[in-house]
Amino acid sequence: MAKMVSLPDNEKRHFDIGEQALQKGNYASAAAHFEKAYEADQSYAIAQPLAASLNGLKQFHESLNVMLPHYQAFMQTDADVQLMLDAWLGTLNFVMARGMLRHFDVVRRATFDRQIDAAEALALSSHGEQIASLVRKISHLGGFSRQEQQDLFSQIGILPKAALVEAAVPNLADQTVPVAMRVSLLDLLTSISYNQPVRYQAYDRIETLVPNELPGMAEEKSGPAILTQLQAALGDDDQELGTALVQMARVQIAFLYPDIDRLIPDPAAFVQAYLDHHQGKSTVFDQLFAWQTAETAKLSEQA
Repeated sequence: MAKMVSLPDNEKRHFDIGEQALQKGNYASAAAHFEKAYEADQSYAIAQPLAASLNGLKQFHESLNVMLPHYQAFMQTDADVQLMLDAWLGTLNFVMARGMLRHFDVVRRATFDRQIDAAEALALSSHGEQIASLVRKISHLGGFSRQEQQDLFSQIGILPKAALVEAAVPNLADQTVPVAMRVSLLDLLTSISYNQPVRYQAYDRIETLVPNELPGMAEEKSGPAILTQLQAALGDDDQELGTALVQMARVQIAFLYPDIDRLIPDPAAFVQAYLDHHQGKSTVFDQLFAWQTAETAKLSEQA
């Protein structure tokens, strides 16, 4: 009987061929082989050269799809940060480009900031009318339908820093703008390190905030802690109902950013009230719950 000859490790073979192609600047061949290797092992070690190959092909959206699952790994070295920055700038998303640099020290971010400044200047020269029109529209979000608001918001990445500030700030105290969008705009100002005071309509009052002094929604701790308590209180009795309640609470608690600690000083009491409310009982948070329900409804309005 003939001997069976084992095939070489396909993943390693594709990786080795991809590396050779990348070193020669043959991005198409490199990307094809790295993609095969990545199918077998979706690790940072393969994602990094795959992203470099896709950037070389100017396939920036595809490159970001590879890098974002390994975001923290790509933040460790300047070379990898450059890969991600090139991709964000290649997709004309200046907001995300600035956002990823927020926690860098001044020295480390200086070179990257200069690149973003240059890219924004180029965009203003080639897309100036589009950017100016978008600023005019976004600065009056309350005058548009919910669907139009969503469409405008989806384009916000193209705005240079100064344009984003001009567009976002007027909406922060406008109650005709859904709270979900006010929170998102405030968070974008935090992500680009905007360090001037703004007026913000919170749940029960107008506040003066400095966006750069806020933690950012991704790093805010109180909301996730409350959700963990809610999940624990629900237990395993009705997992489908529990999942639905937690998902709804995740959205509604986000409406309270950045005032969660002030509005919910006792998380355990809030969790119990939340459960009681959904069982038809009266609670001290009923006014807040009614507001959250109304704001949730706005998310699905199209007119």
